[in-house]
Amino acid sequence: MHAAVLRYFREIARHGSIRRAASALHVAPSAVDRQLLKLEAELGVPVFDRLPGRMRLNRAGEILLQHVSGTLADFDRVRAEIDDLSGVKTGHVTIAAVDSLLVEFLPQALGRFRADFPAVNFTMLAVEPARIPGDVAAGRADLGLTFVSDPPAGTKFVASFAAPIGVIMAAAHPLARKRAVRFDEARAFPFLGQQGPLPKSADIDPNFAAFRDGLEPTLISNAIPVFKQVIREGWGIAFFTRFGFLREIADGELAWRPFASRRINTLKLGLIVPEARKLPSVAQTLAERLIDELKRLESTP
Repeated sequence: MHAAVLRYFREIARHGSIRRAASALHVAPSAVDRQLLKLEAELGVPVFDRLPGRMRLNRAGEILLQHVSGTLADFDRVRAEIDDLSGVKTGHVTIAAVDSLLVEFLPQALGRFRADFPAVNFTMLAVEPARIPGDVAAGRADLGLTFVSDPPAGTKFVASFAAPIGVIMAAAHPLARKRAVRFDEARAFPFLGQQGPLPKSADIDPNFAAFRDGLEPTLISNAIPVFKQVIREGWGIAFFTRFGFLREIADGELAWRPFASRRINTLKLGLIVPEARKLPSVAQTLAERLIDELKRLESTP
């Protein structure tokens, strides 16, 4: 029961809304609100600032969230170890990943995992690449999939694969006839920009960072489905790894070409796990499966 209250609190903090937290938890909003009020009464202070249309953690809430993240991670680990005594795989795994991997890769990989372990539940979160290692280190996520860079203390990358940023475009686009695209060639076409900063690992190619920063986007969005639609309609070109567009590339709707720049082609995505704390058994099993899935993905043409 205590774990349930903490999960309610964590979901409100994650979604910034009682209604959205209730939807994610599959319970009534009144139940979430009631548990939050009881929690705040027990603590003697509010943990959220109630703002128009959203709820924001205050300082007390931030302190509580640090405790809750660690407590729930420990609880899931203990529950999984108890399940292991009877040979049963249950539990919950939270995965934070760059958004392109949530389009096809993770849903398909977890679908195959669920075929063997149907009692396991998951949370899949699209998170900015630079935030993912910190989420794993703090226990807000069990596993992370992000661009490889120097991980924070207490975490490590256990697998990686090539994931260069290239040009995604309509299949009939003039640049699709090239094997690799120079920066000056890409500059001649309308650019569709992804909201947010470049992944930190893109710093390995300062020429690419300077090139992208010098472009004026025709459209800015943070949603891959939006990019898929407007690229099909000929709005322009965008710069992504190919992994959020695998089906469209295979079907011949879109094309992806690498940049003619050695450094940007050394970018990698990897699986990051905690090093300082033991993963729940089911999360460790999933990590091992994901390593195999990543090898399969890297070999996808």
